[in-house]
Amino acid sequence: MIDTASSRAAAQDVTDRERSDAALKRTYDCDICVVGDDVAGLAIAIDLARRGREVILLTFTGARPLPLDGILSPGFAMPTAALVERVGQHDAQELLILSTQASERALAFAHKAGVAVGPRGRLSVARPHAAEALFREHELRQELAPDTTVLVGAQDLAALLGTSTFTAGLGVVPAERVSPATLKVALEAEVLAAGVRVIPVDGALAADLKGLRKYLTAARWRVRAFQVVITGPEAFARLGPKVAVLPRAPWVYGGFRLPAVEVPYAGMVEETGLTGLRYHFDAGRLTLAAATATRVMTRVGAARVLRRHAAELYPVGPSLSDEASGRMLPEPAGMPLVHEGERGVWYALAAAGDALSHGFLAGRLISGAIAEKDDRIALLQPFASTPLSGWAGRVARFAGYWHVRLAARLHMDKMASSLAPDPADVVPAPDLLPDEHVDDARALPPMPAPAVLAAPTALPRRGMAAATSASRHAARAALHAASGWASGLAARAAAEPARRRRARPEPDEEVPPQRPRGA
Repeated sequence: MIDTASSRAAAQDVTDRERSDAALKRTYDCDICVVGDDVAGLAIAIDLARRGREVILLTFTGARPLPLDGILSPGFAMPTAALVERVGQHDAQELLILSTQASERALAFAHKAGVAVGPRGRLSVARPHAAEALFREHELRQELAPDTTVLVGAQDLAALLGTSTFTAGLGVVPAERVSPATLKVALEAEVLAAGVRVIPVDGALAADLKGLRKYLTAARWRVRAFQVVITGPEAFARLGPKVAVLPRAPWVYGGFRLPAVEVPYAGMVEETGLTGLRYHFDAGRLTLAAATATRVMTRVGAARVLRRHAAELYPVGPSLSDEASGRMLPEPAGMPLVHEGERGVWYALAAAGDALSHGFLAGRLISGAIAEKDDRIALLQPFASTPLSGWAGRVARFAGYWHVRLAARLHMDKMASSLAPDPADVVPAPDLLPDEHVDDARALPPMPAPAVLAAPTALPRRGMAAATSASRHAARAALHAASGWASGLAARAAAEPARRRRARPEPDEEVPPQRPRGA
């Protein structure tokens, strides 16, 4: 027999508990809620608050800063040739102009806020296999945005960097190094001065972004807004795949103390390509970051990868790596992710190397689109479809990473073999023959090399070289196949949202009611 009285009591207890939890949640109403306190989120909150909007900024605690300095400079990680092919020459030029304006705005803010800026300089460098692509990049940049790049030759590059690893360099103008932590502190002070309400997020954060009013709910409060802006890797990680699914790239960061090494150039150095690295040198300390094929889980493994990259540049020796760590960072595929997703929901995410300049760019475009109906944000709409994520994205990135590495290695081996002397052209030294037979040696026919002596040395080397070449060619073919397969999946995944939008009718546009200030 069922005890109905106890069942009603238990149900009543649950209902009362749920009601008490709901009563403890305080509701904040605003016009725009900015989720994320990176440079883009802070810039957007400042711009919108100064335009008379009521803004709430959700900040995240525990975010680890990267040891590498940031850079304020125009341009994008995507090659200009690929950018022109994607959006056309006119739109590519407009994007470069917007990027230059954002960099100038960021520099003006840094100088006004008293943020230390410098050393100056940003160099994109290339090894021999990628030097031609760097030359084409310079020619196209000079055509679209004159006087923004400077080509640096191999000798000047070696004098600047103290290493002969790279054969070509492309300097970006203007470019200034700046500490991201210092710039963020100045932006946070400006946020408070603009009257933005700041709410820290300590635990989980849930989001309901459908409908006219958007809801962001934490343990003790919830925010109700007409528009939501999601910025930065922490916000994307907290809100999860329900908001946006982004691929994450493995990186390692750290540094070495090399007091015996002198490097005249103190700006940011970046190697072009998927496996490129970033570093700067200050007073005997080399700080660098490098992409990896798979995630590095331990500090020892990160230090080992960093040592391998650093040894290609400078004599590292027994120096110990400090602050070595592995990180998984969102990867927007060369261009900042700045667009409107659902109605009233905006996204902003930049790559780790360009988070400062692209943060100010995202702030200008999103705040202009919300407050002024500025449609220039549509220039970045073609890049709103993120690359393939999940296991397929990891396979595609792994294949692309090793495709670039093998291509570089094969190119270097080809150059080394072309510079090696031909054994047939080597003339034996005269002192190998007895003095009394020097005159007669010219009349004698050449004697063949003994087969017994040649076989143990030449044949194993030839077999090893053939096996190595065959394995590399097989690996390259497999990686080509994997890259093509993953690219096809990415194209189909990117086209799926557009197909769904065409399949269903668009709802009538809803206009948010005008709420009086202070209500």
